[in-house]
Amino acid sequence: ASAPWLTIGHAASVAQAGATVYVQAGTYHESVTFSNSGTASAPIVFNGQGGAIVDGAGVSCCNSPSFATSNGFIGTNTQGLFNIGASGGVNYLTIEGFTIQNYKTASTAEVPLGILVVGSGTGINILNNTVKSIQTTAGRKGNAYGIGVFGISATPLSLTVSGNTVTGCLTGESETTTFNGNVQNFVVSNNTIYNNDNIGMDAIGFEGVGPTGYDQAKNGDVYGNLIYNNSAKANPGEGSQYDQDGLYCDGCTEVTFERNTLYGNDLNIEAASETSGQVSSNVIIRNNLSYAANSCGVSVGGYAKSGTGGSTNITIVNNSLYDNDTQKTGSGEFQIQYRATGIIFENNIVYAGAQGLFVHGFTTGSSVTANYNDYYTTSATKTFELNGKTYTSFASYQSATGQDKNSVFANPAYLTVPTCTSTVESGPPTPITTCSPAPNFDIPTSSPAENTGNASLGSSDFGTVDFNGNPRVNSSGQINIGAYEQ
Repeated sequence: ASAPWLTIGHAASVAQAGATVYVQAGTYHESVTFSNSGTASAPIVFNGQGGAIVDGAGVSCCNSPSFATSNGFIGTNTQGLFNIGASGGVNYLTIEGFTIQNYKTASTAEVPLGILVVGSGTGINILNNTVKSIQTTAGRKGNAYGIGVFGISATPLSLTVSGNTVTGCLTGESETTTFNGNVQNFVVSNNTIYNNDNIGMDAIGFEGVGPTGYDQAKNGDVYGNLIYNNSAKANPGEGSQYDQDGLYCDGCTEVTFERNTLYGNDLNIEAASETSGQVSSNVIIRNNLSYAANSCGVSVGGYAKSGTGGSTNITIVNNSLYDNDTQKTGSGEFQIQYRATGIIFENNIVYAGAQGLFVHGFTTGSSVTANYNDYYTTSATKTFELNGKTYTSFASYQSATGQDKNSVFANPAYLTVPTCTSTVESGPPTPITTCSPAPNFDIPTSSPAENTGNASLGSSDFGTVDFNGNPRVNSSGQINIGAYEQ
């Protein structure tokens, strides 16, 4: 400490397995490449101690790390303030306690990132950092990322991204945080992602990031994240539509999204694929809180009749939904789009807002099994749409479709039901949603959702713990509908 080095970049070039680098409080204007590896017993740790700021003001943008330029997706113009990777991969490296900010471009040819992880490797940890104001102002074709993880090798890239805050990013056609290509056995947990103008967190496949046969994010656990007020409405790359996702599986497989809180995003949670002929698959969406979305609470299937993919074997269980589609897009609480097959929708509380739109299944040929749900609204309108047909009562929907035979239409008695409102801001993202009083979507023991769910699904579907970490099934083998047990 009495003779510190001047730059983080120098420390990164020197640190070897077992080293911990403490970065003192201050502002550092540099783009750093971390290419050295630790071991499982002797990792390399860079600790910003909560006071080190890496600021992109005055840092040139953008030249890709040399080990990534041959990748057609990364190209030659993608650069982070922190870059993690090497030609042979990086292993057992931890980056924690930094603020990474203000990396911006006005050029469509440049792609800035706060943190770029690219290549292969294992034991990488991105912990308790703040990433903010990573921005493109290049208009419709601009791209930027807060945190970008790209598996470009046949050898997987595995990492944990936990406890970070990502905010104020303008990412154009790209995502706030992304996990793309051959990213496997990854964890995204307990992050706060808010006030950005595109997708909060995205697990992606089939974009040509990884080699053929190794181009799909898979085996991921995404839990405990708070993702709110991210909207693409004012994003010039998104066509002034409410089409941003809080959590998005775009062609991912074997990923579990659980115990997340999402509100004020355009679509709070979606499992689909934007690539024609491909699908997201074997995805579990469970024990989440999804409320006050600008468009819908949960969506599956491809968004277009042709030219996009779809989703298959998507299990949506024990979620608590409330007052989604605040902008009245007609998407409702649960949306079923094109090429959605093998969809299980059970043990969910679906409390619709002023539209009273519970299910928006506007296309024929979807394959959905819905049962043991609790539907409710205070609206005089009650609408269920499935396979292109509309039903204006719960009874007529049940009778005509054969769905939800063991479901109920009853007030779940959420402990605190908020009023959620949206205001248009002077700049992106817009709108910004607030809810008052603070919601509490737990239920009392007198609720019709108490102990009336389908416990036969098993813990592989609904998990071992509820939203609060309590046992998911009680001592009598019963399970609640919704995200909470007592």
